Amino acid sequence: MALLFCTNHGFLIGYSHARLMAGLLFPVMIGIMTGCRDAGSRQAALEEPTQPVGRLVSSTTNNEIVAFCGNCHPMPHPEDFPRQAWRDEVRRGYDFYYASGRTDLTVPIQADVLDYFASRAPEYLTLADAESVDPAWVERFTRLEITIPGVDKASVSFVAAIDAGVPLGQGIVFTDMHGGGVYFVKISADGEPGSPLEIGNAGHPAAVRVCDWDQDGLTDFLVADLGSFLPADHNRGRVIWFQQRSDNPGEFQAHLLQDGIGRVASIEVADFDGDGKQDLLVAEFGWQNTGSIFWLQRSATGHPLEGLVKHTIDARAGTIHLPVVDLNGDGALDFIALISQHHERIEAMINDGQGRFHSELIHAAPGPSYGSSGIELVDISGSGRVDVLYTNGDSFDSFLLKPLHGVRWLENRGSFPFHAHELGAMPGAHRAVVGDIDGDGRKEIVAGAFIPHELLKAQRPHGAEALVVWKQIEPGKFSKHVLSHGNSNHATLTVADLNGDGRDDLVVGNFHQSGSTLGPAVTLWITKGRAGD
Repeated sequence: MALLFCTNHGFLIGYSHARLMAGLLFPVMIGIMTGCRDAGSRQAALEEPTQPVGRLVSSTTNNEIVAFCGNCHPMPHPEDFPRQAWRDEVRRGYDFYYASGRTDLTVPIQADVLDYFASRAPEYLTLADAESVDPAWVERFTRLEITIPGVDKASVSFVAAIDAGVPLGQGIVFTDMHGGGVYFVKISADGEPGSPLEIGNAGHPAAVRVCDWDQDGLTDFLVADLGSFLPADHNRGRVIWFQQRSDNPGEFQAHLLQDGIGRVASIEVADFDGDGKQDLLVAEFGWQNTGSIFWLQRSATGHPLEGLVKHTIDARAGTIHLPVVDLNGDGALDFIALISQHHERIEAMINDGQGRFHSELIHAAPGPSYGSSGIELVDISGSGRVDVLYTNGDSFDSFLLKPLHGVRWLENRGSFPFHAHELGAMPGAHRAVVGDIDGDGRKEIVAGAFIPHELLKAQRPHGAEALVVWKQIEPGKFSKHVLSHGNSNHATLTVADLNGDGRDDLVVGNFHQSGSTLGPAVTLWITKGRAGD
């Protein structure tokens, strides 16, 4: 599954245990938050002496295993885990199958399933060496830090650069998923941050959307609340409206728009039925037995609190992001959903104009343990069509860094599915965004890694690539430059021109974990000079 955080959408939402055999149901991490096993026991399972596994089984048994393990999702790939890890993975798969209550499948002998995968698996997963920091690129930036008074280790799950209007102005909104705070920081014209203003406390916020929900001319904040820091099936997820008070602008009052649901990873605000009123789209990530995609339709009166009608669009758990776009140009707003867990799919949800949706496949990962962690919509190719920037690097569910982790560009060539381009490997890749960093008019891709602290020490003792830029050297071709190395705690980031120099700056969230060192909540990488220098 994937950590669900919302890195503007991205997140710490839950590690999926159910990716393997039985297809029951999370990456925000957006993982930690959703529910992995204890990391120490996982590491012990990889290292403890065991009897050799890997006996070859008959072709008839092979066929039974493929039919069973590939029934609800793509057949798992043996090479996705080292040999000794398969004992635990197979056991978990059987646990999920029996917990599901299903009786319609022929269940192979568990030992045969273990031998099927272990006999084909590598002894170890081999990662490419981490590249060194590029000092010439680092020199392009001045780094500024934002800290929360009284909070030593913020768990930043979301950042965005916004115009909050009068009286707040231009700045950054970010969330502390552990402490619950939703904060706004004003940014001066030269990129200097002010002190954080706490908008309110949202329990365990994963994402924020800025809008004028009550249409009074003042900016409001809508927040997705996971309902718990650790992953679990429950009904404590919420959508909260922080209403800016008209009698005292700059202060906010909290209202519940939706509660009694599973973990909420992300939300979007748009008019889905064409009535001129804003509706609300919700990614209820959930966990194993909870989760869905639904939208809340405004009543005919348009009242911001009363009469919201819930419409379920998709009953699968594990949705991380669902950015809104008119994908087919018909004037009705569609959205694109990244559905993690064992599904590992990106789908276009096409609106008929009345708020009824059908699905088109954009991209399907080759297996159920791919570690999807986030998507961003952008026209990378300059074709005028919306492409998808996709990261997979959730390492909280399996407690493994994998060679397949990285950043991909899914090019929209006018039909489904989209065409996939591999930009590059990046263990723990959790969030990627696009901006013009050097002011040359071409889009660069910036990605951040989020790796459990103990896993980083165990599998990358000399540090890992934490923040990377892919520079577009010509249309569709990129060169890689490492900005930071080691502290891979970036569940969220965004880009914006904060100092008005014609170049996009980086806004990087820091998700401080147990055992990690103290540090700022947010780091600003402010470009030096002006575009064209």
